Amino acid sequence: MDSDKQAIIAILLAAVLFTAMGMLVKILAPTLPAMEIVFARNLFGLLWILGALLLRPPKQIGGKPFVLALRGFAGGSAMLAYFYNMSIMPLGTAYAFSYTSPIFLALFSALFIHDKVTLKTWIAILLGFSGILLISNPEGTGLTLFGVCIGLYSGIGAALAYLSIAKLAKLYDSRVIILSLMFIGTLLPLLTQIVPYTSYPIPLFQPFVMPNFKEFLLILALGLVSTYAQIYLTKAYTMGNPPIIGAISYNTIFLATLAGIALGDKIPNALVISGMLLIVCGGILAVLHKHQ
Repeated sequence: MDSDKQAIIAILLAAVLFTAMGMLVKILAPTLPAMEIVFARNLFGLLWILGALLLRPPKQIGGKPFVLALRGFAGGSAMLAYFYNMSIMPLGTAYAFSYTSPIFLALFSALFIHDKVTLKTWIAILLGFSGILLISNPEGTGLTLFGVCIGLYSGIGAALAYLSIAKLAKLYDSRVIILSLMFIGTLLPLLTQIVPYTSYPIPLFQPFVMPNFKEFLLILALGLVSTYAQIYLTKAYTMGNPPIIGAISYNTIFLATLAGIALGDKIPNALVISGMLLIVCGGILAVLHKHQ
């Protein structure tokens, strides 16, 4: 089997695993706080990456610890928002918000590193933001303004993290870059335990709840599934054509929508479905243009 076919199989497996991850979050969310779930997921990944680094130490130039930490914070905080989204909104909508990252990346590349903005880029941005407006419609999803903001941040934070990867990839082992994400993604939920809960003006953070045996097993499954999803995603982009792989990855939104309905989410109305399609079109256009 040639590498392109293997890459397509890998990205489809990653899509199934990411959907399974969302389903596990949905099952755990009614009894465990979202921050606790993301802490467990990142702790599993952190231990996995540390083990890999101990077995095969990294060979790298380094020298940009601040950029590395900033990447970890942007990606880690985006993951917190992403998991919170999955706990409060329909699964397909949460994934649609997350998959706005290529659209924000195109915008930030133009604003911060002065990439040339072509007509295709502006069309991608326009399609993406039109889709965001449609899926943010309270009548379609029941989202509050706060929920929309957290939804948007899951895409914005991921885009900011991706923006730094090109520079970091020349200086650091890819596992060290992932380690920064896992470490800060583990640290941030712990920091939320410091402030008394009566002081929080937003419902994002909740006190720690000790998981029972069944929940503990589901948390272990979540860590395993999400780690292998990341492995297959990386394998797909390593072996295949990035624009094609990026375009195929958007099928995760539709898989997540079906999975959410199976778990009790409302069937999205025509506006929400149209918004998802616009985000998919805008994201694919942004991904294809970025790799031209």
